[in-house]
Amino acid sequence: MNTKKAYVIGTNVDKSLSPLIFNHWFDKYKIDAKYSYKTIKENNFNKDINLILKEKHLCGINVTIPFKEKIIKKIHKLDRHSKIIGAVNCVTIKNNRHYGINTDWTGFAEAHLNATLEQKAPTKTGGGVVLIGYGGAAKAILYSLSLMGNIYKKNTLVFNRSKKKINIPLFSQKTTLSLNKIQNYLNDAFLVINTTPINILADLNIKKIKKEIVVCDIVYKPKETKFLKHFTKPSAKIYGIHMLINQARPCFFEWFGIMPSEDKALNRKILKKISK
Repeated sequence: MNTKKAYVIGTNVDKSLSPLIFNHWFDKYKIDAKYSYKTIKENNFNKDINLILKEKHLCGINVTIPFKEKIIKKIHKLDRHSKIIGAVNCVTIKNNRHYGINTDWTGFAEAHLNATLEQKAPTKTGGGVVLIGYGGAAKAILYSLSLMGNIYKKNTLVFNRSKKKINIPLFSQKTTLSLNKIQNYLNDAFLVINTTPINILADLNIKKIKKEIVVCDIVYKPKETKFLKHFTKPSAKIYGIHMLINQARPCFFEWFGIMPSEDKALNRKILKKISK
């Protein structure tokens, strides 16, 4: 029997937790497969991804920064969610065809729901959402917010270093706002989400925020990132590691037909890894 293979690809994936997560599930569910990473340089993307997709016994790849949009050119069929989002983080290979889906949006939705319920965050009826960054993960989160109701659709603002066009339907905002303007909107926010690898609030010399709001950082190492620590009294925290696990679960299901269950042993392994 041939061992199946899966990878996570990106420019900086040697520290990714995805191999730990998927290989744990392979052991748990007794699947003959191995998961590892492939580092790809941006200027070598086409050559390297073509070679990877031709590998024997490859069942799937996860895609991370900065290839979630670029990978679409290599996909034969997209699901309706990834079409709207314009980004793919999960590719399934079957009969030499490539099927792309986006699970980042469901990963955020699950992490958001669990955090607000477990940490008893108050339900808000006013204020706004501040989304920092507009890469592939941010687009998925924006799509997820669009399905959460009118308060999110009408009151979400996206901030980015460079001006980018917003193509997610249902939002009136057509282009991203400059990060330099973010200070003007933080006081009215009930949810702040960071999708960049840094604490941009510190870079902009914005004082620590004492307001009780829900705060999310998709960066998962360390668990308590500098961005999360910038909020001294958050009503709830949405950790990057929870989003990572919840976006990985449907990928596993897509490839092997099993939806991994809640796993305390995996959580212990992850916490040990990110605390180093």
